[in-house]
Amino acid sequence: MKKGDFVKVSFTGEVEGKVIDTTDEAIAKKEGVFNKDRTYKPIPIVVGESMILAGIDKAVEELDVGQEKKMKISSKDGFGERNASLVRLVPMREFKKQGVTPVPGTIFEVEGRPARIQSVSGGRVMVDFNHPLAGKESEYKVRVEEAAKTEKDKINYLLEKSFDDDSLKSSTEGTGEKKKLIVEIPEKLRANKALIAIKAGFFADATKHLGFKEVEFKEVWVKK
Repeated sequence: MKKGDFVKVSFTGEVEGKVIDTTDEAIAKKEGVFNKDRTYKPIPIVVGESMILAGIDKAVEELDVGQEKKMKISSKDGFGERNASLVRLVPMREFKKQGVTPVPGTIFEVEGRPARIQSVSGGRVMVDFNHPLAGKESEYKVRVEEAAKTEKDKINYLLEKSFDDDSLKSSTEGTGEKKKLIVEIPEKLRANKALIAIKAGFFADATKHLGFKEVEFKEVWVKK
């Protein structure tokens, strides 16, 4: 594979001998890391565009479709180095505002990133904003399952990546500079509170990786 290729990859990652992530549902259940809210299947990425851990991204460039590789990934190319400046004291009142009771060891999300409560003392809480696996080496087995061959394939890969759904319908209209991508939003996705952000993410991918300058999101409402 080379940078810019659209591929789907499967993987299983371990830290200190314990599975921490996988695209295989059977392995997730066996190892006790199954998440019922997640879809287990190969993940679509654009090679070299930081859509996955840097260590995996680099490994994919050395593989062809159907090949797999097992390798160790340094913290630098994995979950990052530990940064002492990301361990901070936060006033208890900030947690009360959010209706959260801080308990040492618990992990919650702040501004889209995980934060772990280290200690609670009086009115102050020590919070670690480093990734829970920061500073640790990981080991991954990665396989390139398939690669997109046509523009339509590539559009479908990006749709699946953004919407976590491989059934969305799309079409194109016009040619050259006036070529437009049209995406039909199914009824089941309209209630998703993050839909606007998802659309924005897909638009960014479609313009950057496929060259479209216009994307139309089409919604059809039918009386039942």
